Amino acid sequence: GDFYEMFFEDAVAAAGVLDIALTKRGKHAGEDVPMCGVPVHSHQSYLHKLIKEGFRVAICEQTEDPAEARKRGGKALVRRAVERLVTPGTLTEETLLDARSNNHLAAVARAGGEVALAWVDISTGAFWATVPAQGDLAVTLSQTSPGELLVPDSLLEDPLVEPSLADWKHTFTILPAARFNSHTGEQLLKRTFRVASLDAFGAFGRAEWAACGALLDYVALTQKGRIPRLLSPRQQIATAVMAIDSATRRNLEITAALDGGRETSLLGVIDRTLTGAGARLLATRLTAPLTDPAAIGARLDIVQWFLEERASRDKTREVLRACPDIERSLSRLTLQRGGPRDLAAIRDGVNRARELKEILASGHGSELPDELRVVSGDCGENEALEERLTRALADDLPLLSRDGGFIASGYIAALDEQRTARDESRRLVRDLEKRYRKETGITALKLKHNNVLGYFVEVTPAHANKMTGPFVHRQTLASSVRFTTVELGDLEDKISRAGERALALELELFEELVGEVCNRNDSLAGTAGALAKI
Repeated sequence: GDFYEMFFEDAVAAAGVLDIALTKRGKHAGEDVPMCGVPVHSHQSYLHKLIKEGFRVAICEQTEDPAEARKRGGKALVRRAVERLVTPGTLTEETLLDARSNNHLAAVARAGGEVALAWVDISTGAFWATVPAQGDLAVTLSQTSPGELLVPDSLLEDPLVEPSLADWKHTFTILPAARFNSHTGEQLLKRTFRVASLDAFGAFGRAEWAACGALLDYVALTQKGRIPRLLSPRQQIATAVMAIDSATRRNLEITAALDGGRETSLLGVIDRTLTGAGARLLATRLTAPLTDPAAIGARLDIVQWFLEERASRDKTREVLRACPDIERSLSRLTLQRGGPRDLAAIRDGVNRARELKEILASGHGSELPDELRVVSGDCGENEALEERLTRALADDLPLLSRDGGFIASGYIAALDEQRTARDESRRLVRDLEKRYRKETGITALKLKHNNVLGYFVEVTPAHANKMTGPFVHRQTLASSVRFTTVELGDLEDKISRAGERALALELELFEELVGEVCNRNDSLAGTAGALAKI
């Protein structure tokens, strides 16, 4: 329908937080049932408020066509189901996320005498795990700064672990310890990444498998079985990054100043990145400084190259200014939550990556550093996908696929035929209006449309007595009287059928394009990573 509705205690709580009217619908046990609702087209702003206030939200959708429900007779309800659980660590919507910050979902687990932390950003696919050095769990949590932390109930009373979690209680989601089983985690990872062995991921221990498995289990639970595009888990070696405790991190003002603001922090001062992905990577690198001089040197070689190659730097920044966020668009599409604009972001991102590859290849100065050559190579070969998306997508794209109008004219002949039939029928409606005016002599007669009556003939009350012959009365209002005709009804059916067929075809094509994008997950993920690094 047009609204998401809440009832009973949910309605009372939500109405207060969202500052919307609390009304009522029907009775239960002799009492009025509290109800409130928010429009579907603007629900994300309300969802953001609820999540910010610490609520978790179950989103229920219609799962069948209302026409099918009517076939069951009587007042049959349209079938509905919970499609998704929205929690602070599982956000993917562009409007709910900060483009320049990661949104980590983390899990802590104990197994085999070790405590491990794993974290994932489902909006980008980044997936990490580590066994912190003795007593450094709080340090690693401070580094990852999770929006939501999954904690087994068995650790809440653990005197060795509980103190390290104290600063993060506001992010806790407490789950049964059985969900943090290392064997189950290992099997989940194998199924998710379709591998027979996990050896290629690194020398992970039981605690890391348990934490990673808890994350995958929770993501599957909240996304109702749909797993987003995730990179294979990477192991952060405890000694590979500098351990900075929360007090030191706060006083150094690395990502936040003492007043909590970002602008006058170290990150705020040096961040001149032009893309959201680049900003997120810069913040990640600042919060986890490297300890290996060779790795630090490799990064600085790239900085030096761009410093010296001014022409290449200027061209690169010009391209990056128009670069969309491939990472997050790819995540939404794999979760079946993306729209036509996400497909356009993939198209434009691939195009920008190709331009950057050409800029780096044509540099006339010093040779590319090894690390930058690798990054350039990761920009991928996605020209065929880019070409198809360019042909398929219209210039002006709606936010949602269900709104239609996003497939370009000339892409598929069958779609063009249905659109022509729909538009031709609309022209016939305008011609019919002219004929009815002439036949009745009422120059103010109008043919209008709404979602309740469909198409109808409207005249002022003063002219209502002239509407005889084929005109059948439908509705009387204070300022107008409405009629219909058999001819108008037939024309409306023709328009409706053509419009429905056109939209159905577009939705089929949308699924095809999304499928093609998802089939190139690995290549596109490499391109997204390369763009972020550049």
